Amino acid sequence: MPLDHERRTQPRMRLERPVYVDYPELRPRLRDISLAGAYIEDHRPLPRGRMLQLRIWLDKEISITPKAMVRHSDEGQGMGVEFLSMSDEDMNRLRQHVGASAQVERLQSY
Repeated sequence: MPLDHERRTQPRMRLERPVYVDYPELRPRLRDISLAGAYIEDHRPLPRGRMLQLRIWLDKEISITPKAMVRHSDEGQGMGVEFLSMSDEDMNRLRQHVGASAQVERLQSY
């Protein structure tokens, strides 16, 4: 079975931020994000297949609100989620944010 990172269709950027999940018992924190999904850290991750409504803060003033599904759950650690839908405006915000980060990483690697 291939590792999770081998199945990814989009590059991920590290982004450690608070994230709101519509399950009050969770205390999640975003670890990384891509155009297709994210990894959310929480010591009580939700089971695979669970649908979620998220609010992810890309910075202090900009957030996105994708609907997502848990695709991978690591007990005691967190969960990988796939974005199923979000507004065009949110997708543009995410593209700009992830694209800007990728440019910085490329410049730092020279």
